[in-house]
Amino acid sequence: MRSNFLKRLKILLFTALLIVPISGCYIPASFDAEIEVGRAGFYKITFEGYMAEMNLFNKVVKDHISPKEEAERVERLKNDLMRDSSTKLFEYFKKGHFRIKWEKQGDILKSKMVSFLRRNENLLSISYVKSKQIVSIRGTPISKLNAQRMIDLGLGFQGSLKVITDAKVISHNANKVKDGEGRKKTYIWVITSPFDPSPKLSFNLR
Repeated sequence: MRSNFLKRLKILLFTALLIVPISGCYIPASFDAEIEVGRAGFYKITFEGYMAEMNLFNKVVKDHISPKEEAERVERLKNDLMRDSSTKLFEYFKKGHFRIKWEKQGDILKSKMVSFLRRNENLLSISYVKSKQIVSIRGTPISKLNAQRMIDLGLGFQGSLKVITDAKVISHNANKVKDGEGRKKTYIWVITSPFDPSPKLSFNLR
């Protein structure tokens, strides 16, 4: 009896460890993202795909909330995301997953930083450091521990990112680079797992 109890306790503790550390955040599940940013600093970010909101995911999968409570939580989530004018589309799928289309454009030399989905939920960003005259594009890294937790929870993570620029890139970790019109090049990342390196690219305005 004691042995069975300890086994069940270990399972419960393991499940808790899986769920708690990555709750309260958004996880991209399947997506296509594109960033176009030029030497003059003008940018456009487009993200379209499926994401999971971990609080809702945990409530549906772990706590087995009622369909009514799920619908209420989905409506609050939708209202929260649609308050941002950059969110062009929100469609709920299931188990905390939703489809979203998000677009934003502007001048990074003026705003200094722009983030998808928002600054406190930074999944993908463009930043400008005036003192160094450097523009950087970064995807937020996922630790190996959290990547494994995502896999164990059955959360998918795959997609593609394209960065189009006519600037002189000084560093990047793209999977592929394609020449475009004039000085433009397209840097492509194909992401198949949360264990893949997070995208990064920098260019100098000087």
